[in-house]
Amino acid sequence: MRNLLKRGQTYYARFIVPQDRWEDAGKATGTESRKFGRTPVRMEVVRTLGTKDHREALRRRDKALEAIRRELDSKLVAAGLAPLHGDWEPPWPSVDQRAVEDGLAYRQDLEKASGEYIARDDPHAPDDGAPDTQRELLADVIRDQVEEAAEAMPPADGARYYRTTMGVIDGTHTPLGGLLDRWGRERDRSITDTSRAADRAAFNHFAEYVCEVMPRAVSATGTGDGSPRANDAPLQALRLMAVQQIEPSVTGGFVEWLLESRGLRVKTAQGRVSPLKVFWQWCIRKHVITGPNPWTGATEGMKKQAQRVSRDGKERREFTEDELVKLLSADPDEGKEPGLRRRWAWGSAISDLMRLALLTGARENELCSLTVGRIINRDQVLAHGSLWGAGQLWGISVTDAEAKTTSSVRRIPLHPLARRIIERRLGETDGSAEALLFPECKPGGAGNKHSYYFAKRFTEFRRRVLGAEESDGATAFHSFRKNFGTYMHRASVAGVPECQLSVVQRLMGHKLETITQSVYTEKDMAWPVYERAIMGMVDKGMPEAVRECL
Repeated sequence: MRNLLKRGQTYYARFIVPQDRWEDAGKATGTESRKFGRTPVRMEVVRTLGTKDHREALRRRDKALEAIRRELDSKLVAAGLAPLHGDWEPPWPSVDQRAVEDGLAYRQDLEKASGEYIARDDPHAPDDGAPDTQRELLADVIRDQVEEAAEAMPPADGARYYRTTMGVIDGTHTPLGGLLDRWGRERDRSITDTSRAADRAAFNHFAEYVCEVMPRAVSATGTGDGSPRANDAPLQALRLMAVQQIEPSVTGGFVEWLLESRGLRVKTAQGRVSPLKVFWQWCIRKHVITGPNPWTGATEGMKKQAQRVSRDGKERREFTEDELVKLLSADPDEGKEPGLRRRWAWGSAISDLMRLALLTGARENELCSLTVGRIINRDQVLAHGSLWGAGQLWGISVTDAEAKTTSSVRRIPLHPLARRIIERRLGETDGSAEALLFPECKPGGAGNKHSYYFAKRFTEFRRRVLGAEESDGATAFHSFRKNFGTYMHRASVAGVPECQLSVVQRLMGHKLETITQSVYTEKDMAWPVYERAIMGMVDKGMPEAVRECL
């Protein structure tokens, strides 16, 4: 009975949000709680069932709870957060998905069938409506098969299956839901969780837009059997619409709607259009619809707009020497008031990760997710005296699981200053290969990245040390990576040959720009070359004041 409430004479469905998602639900819905101060928290969602009868309320409760879950998931994904139930989908196909798959298979069979005339035994027999071609004969057989499959289902599901399958066969009504499921399965095999989260955010925004500009078409998708209409979660309503209903005149106004009605930045709007363009191109490739792709040219001119915004505002840059000295010298455990110390979970992580980022050029999540098994060359003993010999430096590896792109899979030597941090962190683990070096960096966000919560805590630290007005929009944790590239360039100018561009690109995980580099040269250089580049960068490219802080 905890999911059913009675207020007065009316019954309500009560959806309980899991405790570990209270804050996420609060952020997505903009709800504040007196108990938690100004922190947005949503612990439950209550919706009326519109009945005073207890038995009727019980019958309506499950549908209401599912509708609430869909609505909340939609808002979470739109806010860049993971849905309540995660990304898991049932392995068995839905009615819409099965109808789309069956319809496309039948459609391909019909396209292969011959359209030649079938000679009759008695040419003088009257025309009784019998098929004249092999294609017409096959169409009759397929229609019988679809009817038979529909009759084996519950009435509501059967009616929907028949209508959808025949619409797909005719090429007049192919629901987006089944197509999105098929496309999603292919995407899961080729892109990261973060990119899939971007896909969901794009389609959530597009669903809101379609519900605004095509209310009649959205309302017409209701089937009379409890399927979502326009007043339900927009994405659920969009899934019931046919891809053939989305005309170029509709897609043409989406970018303008994102910029003006939703107030998104130009680059963010570009990111919303990209998955839509890829999906429509997939539909064309699968012969669901014919070309051209309505999203081609949708973002034309937006790159120049983004550049103009960057010129007018702050441009992301590396930290200055003074800023680095302040950050590296500051105590993360020191409070806002001078002399006030506070021990918190992120102090040590912030101190260590800043230094590792500056000395390796690795990305934030590549460092936050470091495990014992990703530390390489641990059997090498650092020689006394010269540090320039081969095989003397430890290193870290970036694998497919953490890499942003294929080029990001790489090995990076650890300068002796960075090795001290790694040795201390290794001593705090149980030694297993999967043990995290930074266990305080819990995964979170749409991509379930270990850097998700750390990024927020570092932002607080940066603002306290450098000031929000001076550093917001101009610097971030990624600025350490820019410093790494800058110091490599300075070392190259100062005469360190291993700090040349082709070596730096490999160390930073960038795609090699020329065909000669990417096709006709070795994908990975000898380890001593990387060692000398790292040592030369610190010795010849890094400012002395920064080196002293490290």
